[in-house]
Order: sequence, then C-alpha cells, then structure tokens
Amino acid sequence: MQSGLSHLLRTYLFSAKRIGLWLLFGVLLAAYAVNVKFAVAMNEWNGRFFNALQQVDQAAIYEELFYFIGLATAIIFLLVTAGYLKKRLILAMRRDLTHIFFDRWLSKKSAHYLLRESGHEPDNPDQRITEDVRALVSLTVNLAFSFFDSVLTIGSFSVILWKLSGAVTVLGLEIPGYMFWLCIAYTLISTGITHLIGRKLKVLNVESQHQEANLRAALMEKRRHADAIAGAGGEDAEVAQLRVRFKSVLDILIALVKKQRDLDYFTVGLGQVTHLAPIFFSLPSFVAGTIQMGGLMQIRGAFVDVARSLSWFIFAYDDLARLAATYERLRVLEEGLAEADRLRDDNRGRIVDNQSGLSTDVVLNVPSHDGSIFKLDAAFDLTAGSFTIVTGESGIGKTTLLKALAGFFSDYRGRIAEAHDIFWLPQRTYTMKGSLRANLAYPDAPERLSDEEAAKWLEIVELGSLAHSLDTVCDWAQKLSGGEQQRLALIRALRRQPAVLLMDEPTSAIDDRLAGDILRKMVCLLPKTAVVMISHQSPLFPIADRVVTLAREAK
Repeated sequence: MQSGLSHLLRTYLFSAKRIGLWLLFGVLLAAYAVNVKFAVAMNEWNGRFFNALQQVDQAAIYEELFYFIGLATAIIFLLVTAGYLKKRLILAMRRDLTHIFFDRWLSKKSAHYLLRESGHEPDNPDQRITEDVRALVSLTVNLAFSFFDSVLTIGSFSVILWKLSGAVTVLGLEIPGYMFWLCIAYTLISTGITHLIGRKLKVLNVESQHQEANLRAALMEKRRHADAIAGAGGEDAEVAQLRVRFKSVLDILIALVKKQRDLDYFTVGLGQVTHLAPIFFSLPSFVAGTIQMGGLMQIRGAFVDVARSLSWFIFAYDDLARLAATYERLRVLEEGLAEADRLRDDNRGRIVDNQSGLSTDVVLNVPSHDGSIFKLDAAFDLTAGSFTIVTGESGIGKTTLLKALAGFFSDYRGRIAEAHDIFWLPQRTYTMKGSLRANLAYPDAPERLSDEEAAKWLEIVELGSLAHSLDTVCDWAQKLSGGEQQRLALIRALRRQPAVLLMDEPTSAIDDRLAGDILRKMVCLLPKTAVVMISHQSPLFPIADRVVTLAREAK
C-alpha cells in the first residue's frame, strides 16, 4: 500500500472532486498563453514604433500609440483577472489540503496523540499544518505558472531572436541566429554560478522554519502557564530563556540573509546586465545599417525575454529552496501520522471483543523515570455495571495500564478483552475556550445539549450555579478551578454512557466528601458501564466493587 506525502498529494489532485480546480487551472494556462501572445505583439509594436520614430513618420507614430493603448488595456485586464483567479485557486487548494491534514492529524485513530507519545513527533505539527500547507500551495502554484510562462516565452521569442539576429562568421564558420546561441550560453553559465552560490539555501530555510516554530511554541507555553510563572516570580528566568531562543532564530536568519544577499548580488546584477547585453552584441549590425532602431529594440526585448525564461531556475532558486524545505517538513509529518495510524491499528487489533464488560490479564513493560523498564502484572475481570478502583504507589504504571486498555500502549504481553465503546478521561482535564455549553457537550455539537439537560447534569455534579452561563464564551480553563473542570469532564462521561469508562484520577482536585457523592450518583447513572478508575483517595475505596492494588513484578 502506497503512503507518504507524494501519494496523499496525487490522491488529492487526481480525485474526481477536483475537476473544478483543473478547469480553473486550464483557464489560467490559457490566460498565460494569451499573455505570451500579447507579449509577442508588444515586441512587434516596439519594432514598428521605434522605426517610425527613427523615420519621424508622424502618422505612423500616432497610429502605433493608439494601437499601444488598446494592447495595454487588454494586457492589464488579462493580468489582473489571471492574478485574481490564481489567488482563488491557491485559496481553494489551501482549504482542501488544510482540511486533509486536519483529518489526518486529528483522525479517529488519534494519530496526533500517538505521534506525541512516540517521542518522534516533529516540532510544532500544528504550525506545519497551517503555515507549511499555505507555503506549499502558494509556492507550487506560482512556480508552476511561472515555469509554464517561461516555456511559452522561450518558444515564442526564440523564433523572433533567431530571425532578427541573422548570422555571424566566427573563425570562418557562419553561425545562424547567433544571438539565440549567445543567449543559451549566457544563461547556462549564469545558472551554474547561481547554483554554486545558493545551494545551501534549502538547509538554511529548513533550520529557520524549525527555529521560528520553536520560538512561537515557547511563547504559547508561557501564556498557557502564566499563573505558575507569576506565582513563582519567574518572569526574569522566562525572559532569559526566550532571549536564548530568539538568539538562535536570529543566528540562522542572519546566515540565511547573508546567503540571500550573495545570491541577490549576482541575480540583480545579472538582471541589469541582461538588459544591456543584447544591445552590445547587436551594435555591429546596427552601425552597419543591417538593422534599424526598431529591429534593435525587438532584439533587445526578445533577448531579455528568452534569457529571463531560460534563467527561470536562477530567479526561482530561492523559492525552489523554500518549496523543498516546506515539502520536507510536511513529508516528515505525514510519515509520522501514517506510522501512528499503523500503531493504533496494531494496538486495537490485539484487543478482543467482549461486550459483557472488560477482562485483562497482561504484563506491561513500564518505563520508569530513570530510564529503566520494570514489569507490571495486571489481571482482573469486570462486568457491565461494575466499578473498580486501581491504586498503587506513584509511578507504578497505573496510567500506562489505562493507556493499554484504551489501545494507546502496546508494550505488553497477555490478553485484553473489552467492548470497543471506550471513553477515557486522562489526568489532564481538557477545558476549551468557547461556551460552557460546548465544554459540556464535547465531543458532540453544542446545539445537541439543551438548557434542561445541561442544568440537570450540572446539578448532579453540584455546579448548578453555572446553569445561567451556558452560552457565555470565555477561557473556562482560567475561570474554573481544577476541581470544577474535573466535574465538567465527568458530565461528558455521563452523557456518553460508554460500555467501558477509564478514568485517571478524575477527582484528585475534588474534596473526598463531594467526590464520594458524585461517584455514587455515577454508579447509579451508568448501570451498563464497566468503570475503571485510578485513585489515591482511600475514602472513596468503599464505593467501588473492587479495589486493585498494583505491584511490580520482579524481572
């Protein structure tokens, strides 16, 4: 089975759903072809107009000026319209590919989580999805059309350059269309020099994107933990860390700017020389009277256009380097997501269906904080409606056990049998920015939760005072205490009514009395759910049908 970014892009581009994009692409190609025709007409106009000026032919001069007004109007309309359509094409492709990566990252197989847990997550995947997709689409479309325009220009203006330049004799050998051959040689030499100067740009672009992304992530982290920083008075330490990160960004950007400066010295100079070179090479024919002023201007225009088109690689070098760097970042992300998908399939494939509840008899290899691995023996059977509390010393592997039961940890031997309708509440509570209703309904749509239902659930977890704030939009993670956020998470589990509910210390921030009251209500409200809860709160143990104390197995 094919995988990878190239396969993803081919599947996207050659889908029947993309016919509209291809039609728009075809219209743009036609527009660029017509624009080249207009450019040829403008080149011919140059010849006629400057010949008329040389001959001081007043009637011809005015006639050509009126012709220029009509031609320029058509060119302006074509270029503006084509530019607009090209931007719409870029936006449509960016929308589609961004949606694809949204679905790939936040897939049903939880690739985003497994990728993070694997330890091989590329830096800032969220920013790769937003910024790198935008850059990939924009650079690809712009480079594709500029390349197409260059090919058409070469085909059209090479004929003009060949005809107008005539022949020249060198060492007794007559060379027809000598200006065309000079243009070829001129461009090949320039391209070689460009590559020598700019070959390190790709590496520098990759590293600059990496360092910029790290800085943005660090700033987001400071904002997310503003309370801890303020409480510890850690602002000076955070500023020092940010300055170190920013220095890394500046160092790589300075290196990149220096390399771009070196490339610009050559390409900008080359652009200036290119305008003068054809006149210099054509002066003997002009002085000899073989060509008129108009012919000289036509040769100059054709030479510049052919040289510019043949030099497409030179002037697109920086963009090509950025495109290669962007593609590489997205390729690494897509490969990581594909590997996470395969891991999820393998993990879930090892779990046996058991609609009557949950059964586990496994030995897990649990990584400890010092880097060593110890074994954990976990064996118990749970029926629908049962409530089991799992306890044990800190670091024993309780969370790892829940990850294995949820299908997110594979380093074990033995057997897990459970229903596939699993709801897992990890230690860290997920409270979103938005409305309280959206937080309660998650992962369902907010409109699926009525005022009456929301009020009922809030009363059950003793948060009835929040019923009047259902549609208040704010950062609820900052507004609610840790215990209140945990109670919101318990509402999500109650609404879901899963076959298996896995909870990792869901009441650690709630006092024992209130936690006990809520858990007793949950037992009554989840009669068909096998509940496994990790807890260190011993006053809650009597509520459970079974308390499992985990202990290490000797290696």
